[in-house]
Amino acid sequence: MKRRALLSTVACSALGLAAGCLTDSNESVETPTNPQTTTTTTDSTADSTTETNTSGPKPDPGVGLSVVNEDDEPHTLSVRVTDGDETHFDGSLDVGAGPGYGRNVANDLVGDGSYRVVAELETGATLDYEWTVTNEARRLELVVTSDADLEARQRVTPVLDDADLPYTVPGATDIFAPPGATIRNRSDADARLTVAIDHDGSRVFERTFDAATDREVSTPPLVASHGTYEVVVETEDGRTATHVWDIPEKWGWPALAVLVAADGSLRVGSGWPKTASVHVENESEAKRDLTLTLVRPDGADADSDDVGGTSSGDAVVSETTRTVPPGESTVGFGVPIGDVYELTIETATASETVAYAACYCWNTNTTVTLSGSSGGDGGGDAGDEGGNGDGGDSGLSVESFQYVCE
Repeated sequence: MKRRALLSTVACSALGLAAGCLTDSNESVETPTNPQTTTTTTDSTADSTTETNTSGPKPDPGVGLSVVNEDDEPHTLSVRVTDGDETHFDGSLDVGAGPGYGRNVANDLVGDGSYRVVAELETGATLDYEWTVTNEARRLELVVTSDADLEARQRVTPVLDDADLPYTVPGATDIFAPPGATIRNRSDADARLTVAIDHDGSRVFERTFDAATDREVSTPPLVASHGTYEVVVETEDGRTATHVWDIPEKWGWPALAVLVAADGSLRVGSGWPKTASVHVENESEAKRDLTLTLVRPDGADADSDDVGGTSSGDAVVSETTRTVPPGESTVGFGVPIGDVYELTIETATASETVAYAACYCWNTNTTVTLSGSSGGDGGGDAGDEGGNGDGGDSGLSVESFQYVCE
């Protein structure tokens, strides 16, 4: 079996349930106030679980299995853990809306060895994963992603013996939840990465990590003070990615994300890749063309693999053009890594640019209003003789606000 998870969306269960496909659960589960805390819940009558003790390796209390939901909707997940003909766990779990909500499945489920983990979401997404328990990797997370897919992540927490961590800036305000670095490798090749953090020209942290595929390395807290830090990540073959890690006082839950993407590109930022969207209200009676351009301003992080441009100018990281119908709709666009960007919204004759935060626990809500009328499908530029004489497509207004987790 491949080391990486086999993901697919299918109509019926890979678990062989008698009832076929799972159905949506109508029960609501409270989201924890702390967005970075994985909330452990006890089994309820809504959950159906079976645990079987076998004659295999003795269960180790340090080996655990948990479920984490990064989607903003609650989900129901069926999980089966087997070793040949032996079943160690077989059950159905409800997990509340995220991001960051989770629940523990078991802390002493298995011992060292290899096990098959098969999981299915009520949406039909499935995962078939070979879980190998070693001295370094002793915890497996089944993750519901932001687009309602499934991923398996083996979590590794290295011991950092630096007595000066987390780094504190004299006179600066303390961070409510001091962040560490999280490193994910989604490529098919293991990687070795050096992560360095500078503050005011002085290096405050540098460490090399082995980032194996399907592993998530989570360090203890690295910085404890609000401020601006420069982060540099370098691979063994000399590729680099940089990030200006600005942690304002309003942001109590900062994050540092280091990613080797599925295509092998190297990225570093303040949150994971995602699909963001703007809400569009087209008040005209015709379709309108709308272009969204996401820019990392002033060439920041221009050395990263996921951006174009140079350090002498802005770096365009995403550009999306859609034809929006009359009425209300949404337009999605890709965010390659968490950061504070500029988002330009453009029609045929007008444009507006807003600051756009797309970080962990620091995001942006944007509404685009298109008034007037266009000259036909695709956003023509004929005027509106009924009173809007500005060329029809110039009636663009944008409302945007940022919000953080509390």
